[in-house]
Amino acid sequence: MDLQILMTEVFEEVLSRKDEIVDLAKNFVKRLGLMWYIMDPNEHLYEHVKDVPDYYKEVTPAFIFVIFFEQFLHFIQGKRLMRLNDSVTNISQGILVELFKIPLYGIELIFYVWIYNNLRVFSLPWNSPWTWLLCMVVNDFLFYWMHRGTHQISILWYFHEPHHSSEEYNLTTPLRLSIFTTAGFWIAYLPMAFFIPPSTFFVHHQLNVIFQYWLHSEYIPRLGYLEYVFVTPSHHRVHHGRNRRCIDKNFGSIFILWDRIFGTFEPEGTEKINFGVTKPLQTFNPITIQTNHLQTICQRFMATEGIVNKLSCIFKGPGWSPGKPWVGHLEDIPEPKEDDKKYDPNIPFWLKLYVIFHMIALVSGYLQMIFFMSKISTWILTISVLYMMLTTVAIGYLLDFSSWGPIVEIVRCPLYFLLDVLLQKEFSSGYVILHASMYAYRSIFFFSFVLWLFAIPLVVKNKTKVE
Repeated sequence: MDLQILMTEVFEEVLSRKDEIVDLAKNFVKRLGLMWYIMDPNEHLYEHVKDVPDYYKEVTPAFIFVIFFEQFLHFIQGKRLMRLNDSVTNISQGILVELFKIPLYGIELIFYVWIYNNLRVFSLPWNSPWTWLLCMVVNDFLFYWMHRGTHQISILWYFHEPHHSSEEYNLTTPLRLSIFTTAGFWIAYLPMAFFIPPSTFFVHHQLNVIFQYWLHSEYIPRLGYLEYVFVTPSHHRVHHGRNRRCIDKNFGSIFILWDRIFGTFEPEGTEKINFGVTKPLQTFNPITIQTNHLQTICQRFMATEGIVNKLSCIFKGPGWSPGKPWVGHLEDIPEPKEDDKKYDPNIPFWLKLYVIFHMIALVSGYLQMIFFMSKISTWILTISVLYMMLTTVAIGYLLDFSSWGPIVEIVRCPLYFLLDVLLQKEFSSGYVILHASMYAYRSIFFFSFVLWLFAIPLVVKNKTKVE
């Protein structure tokens, strides 16, 4: 009887809040629409940059929803689900990228705004839907050339290789980016500053990136006539392929027309596409993922004779070497085999669970830090960021089943308690949820530290057997 009363009360509470629930549902659908540029331009016209929403934060719930929805569809159809080590690496790389954005926040707008205020040739009206639509097209056109440059200029490939380093292709893949993405590519959009208002540019600068998110799906098939005009997952799967015919193809973000016009279009076909870079990295270590091509450039620079050739190692294509054309010879790229094995270290089940728990702690800790950022002093924010960076490195070592993993963990786990003490001083007991989560973190890190005290010999023994 008590249960019936409780259920009745819950039902009545839901009915009393039906308008709020309907509004939340409508708002979620709107945010979901942002992923496909489905919106009314008149609702997204802003006079000042400070009024432009943070679209990335707005669509985060939609991102999370479609990740789980895609995996649900895979599950009910009996398809393979996302691989833990690769997906965890993608998510940790995404957090790492966001952490590096904190000190660089707004850098993509500083020069744009200065040019617009001081050097603009003419100014299109900020409150015109036509300006809005023109900016969408021009922004995508400039993205095409910037994106093409990152594949065909070696030093720019350093900024882009991390995104292509995953051997999987799912909705966590777009999170794997270079930590210098924000700082490195803003210059490509400066031509618009001579005539397009900064607020309009900032809207499309975000939406263009958001549109690319859904393209990273293996689940979505070809989309018929839409593929003649728009970039689709089918087109972008080709772009991420390391098969010879996929190299330097399909650079567009929204419109595939640029690739069709400038000769870089390649349809998907029926051949299996192998994803990743031409020389797979064989690691989940974020340091290697972020610096791999820079190391390659340095090695080539030192080994190549002649100042012109040395500079060509930097500014010509990643596949260039003396005597070859700008982007090298396509036949020099190894053609992947259908039975090529992906990098997938066999780690114990308990270690997989360990990684999952600490990944959840990392994600929730990052979200809390962003939410309370305005209330945290700069130096504690810096310490928090550094600790999260260390966590991404530690997780990478564990997923590689590296001997460094236990060593880093035996240091990182007790270090959390130092951060915990500092954070307690920043927040009063009134922050109930925050303090409750900190109790959970303490439990995780205490038991993790004890675990490593006893598990290091076991890990070394297991690793020796695997090797």
